[in-house]
This record gives sequence, C-alpha cells and structure tokens, in this order.
Amino acid sequence: MFDAISYFKDMTEQNKLCQEKGFHVVTISGPDNLEGLLDEYRDYSRFVAVSDTSTENLSSDDGTYNFTKRRAFTVMILSAYDYPDMDARQKELELCREIFKQFVTKILHDKYTYEEQYVQFETRSIPNKEFGRYYLSGMTGLYFTLYTSEPIDLVFDESQWQNGK
Repeated sequence: MFDAISYFKDMTEQNKLCQEKGFHVVTISGPDNLEGLLDEYRDYSRFVAVSDTSTENLSSDDGTYNFTKRRAFTVMILSAYDYPDMDARQKELELCREIFKQFVTKILHDKYTYEEQYVQFETRSIPNKEFGRYYLSGMTGLYFTLYTSEPIDLVFDESQWQNGK
C-alpha cells in the first residue's frame, strides 16, 4: 500500500531547492487541522505538510469484481513571510509554486515505478489551490491533492460472521 507520508518526506529531503531553502516535513490531519505545523512553527519557517488522513473510495466497473481503492492525499507547501509585506508574500508564494512544479515532475517520473507495484498515480489532473492573502497571518503557499488507485482484494470470509452468513 502506498505510504504518502514517507513518499513526500523522501521527496522533500531529496529536492535540492527544498533543502537549500530549509523546508521541513510535518504531518497534519488536513488543511483544517494544523497541529503538526503549529508545533514546529517556532523552529521552522518553511514546510511541506502531508496529511495523515486520506479520502478513499472503493470502486469496480461492474460492482462485483476487480475492486480498486482510490485515495486522495493532501500536501501543503507553506512559507512564512514578514506580514504585512505583500512583496515578501509574493516572493514566498513564487517559491512554493516552483517547489510544487518540481514535485509534479518527480511524481511523473515515479509514476511508472509505482505502476510496477500496482499503484497508479492519477496524473491527468493534480488539483492545487493557493491560499488567500489572509490565511495564517504571515504564511503563504498552496496545497495539492494526489490521487492514487490500487487493487484491493475483497473476499467474503464466513468465519468473520455469526452463523457464517
């Protein structure tokens, strides 16, 4: 099963721009629950925040066989600036945009390696959204969602049910 936290942690640690600019990986529980980020905010000013939760969907072409698990992983790329300096904000937002672009190129590069492990990255569309001017005073950036699909084996096991039914 695909481990998004490890994947994006490794990606951040291997990316030269992330290392040069001091991006730090944290886990969060979605864009509305930033505890991991807030715990590290005093020590770091740039983050790649990976959600430790995902949205999932089980699907099958005929509703009976060959199920796949489709999961959505959210990643935030954030950088602090001197609030209310909007020129500084724009500079940091440009940095986050560039890192996002580099992350997408790595995802495209890794796509075929993961397909050999039966994990498909859905790369036709990688939705992303920039944060507004007043999101977390003094912090700017964006978030994106990577969708993956993996086969899942769903077999009824009578031993898991009372009376085997």
